[in-house]
Amino acid sequence: MSTTPEVIQAFADMVAMWQMQEYIFISFFAFYAYYVITTLEEEVSIIFPERWNRGAALYMVIRYGTLVYIALHLSRDYRNYFSISPSGCKALAVLHTAARWTSVLASHFLLGVCLSALLQAGILWSAVITLLGFAIPFVTAVCEIVATVQYPAQPTTPSYKVLGYPCYVPSSTQWSEQTIAHAGRHIRAYMNLAATLVLALVGVATLAVRYKGHRGQLVQVIRRDGGAYYLSLLAIRLALAVIYTPTLQSALEIDGNPVALLSLMANDIIIQILAQRLLINMRKVDYVGPESVVSKLLFPRCTSDSGDDGEEGGDVPFGVMYRT
Repeated sequence: MSTTPEVIQAFADMVAMWQMQEYIFISFFAFYAYYVITTLEEEVSIIFPERWNRGAALYMVIRYGTLVYIALHLSRDYRNYFSISPSGCKALAVLHTAARWTSVLASHFLLGVCLSALLQAGILWSAVITLLGFAIPFVTAVCEIVATVQYPAQPTTPSYKVLGYPCYVPSSTQWSEQTIAHAGRHIRAYMNLAATLVLALVGVATLAVRYKGHRGQLVQVIRRDGGAYYLSLLAIRLALAVIYTPTLQSALEIDGNPVALLSLMANDIIIQILAQRLLINMRKVDYVGPESVVSKLLFPRCTSDSGDDGEEGGDVPFGVMYRT
């Protein structure tokens, strides 16, 4: 390998870019770990007492799927000086991609379910709305997972080993030419933008109609029903859909731009936190009296027609355990 000043400078620039990426990733990963640790008590008191249902399952997938994704990322793509075989690196890459998309898709699914519940839509319209927010990300997830499987396992280069990286980094040229990762990429990006715009318009209109008569108590009611978390999720997803359109991708040189890295972490970490807060807030609605349609859909109340579960008709709030 030639050691001309140009080559040395190019390598130094590449290392600097990797360090910037690591600092951004580690900051978000540490923030997520801090969030998980500081909300364990809340999880134990609100989610764990539940019978296994849709809301609890979705919460677990989002919360712990993200932790698995972080652990796999640190094992494979961080300077840890591990010694991992090429086949081991490929297996970690497949698991890493699958874990990431599992939690991301769960949060997209939650967004559609919440909007359906706020609209009080029937089964058919609920399916249409959920598919609108879930279908394109699902196709992208399948493309990326299949592409990760297709990409050939390679030995780590000597320069990577010296720097402490245990696994190969896919070449952008090979990634686009030898896998299906970029199949229909531009079409998917614009379809995702269109679908997100529709969801945003319907979501804002729904919230406006739903909370029309509350006036001075509007903020309190929106917070009670999780509307603030829902709007935040919707806003971030809309911003990401705009950023990842082909026009902006070219302008930002998306692979190495800090804006691209921050948007990736917003999609992988911030959205997952907001989704968890939304689910927790939905569950809390039952504690304070008024019942949210969203809460009823994801956390169906435990009732007994025979009255065996409680003194007054068997209607026992979730999260409250009775001992006999």
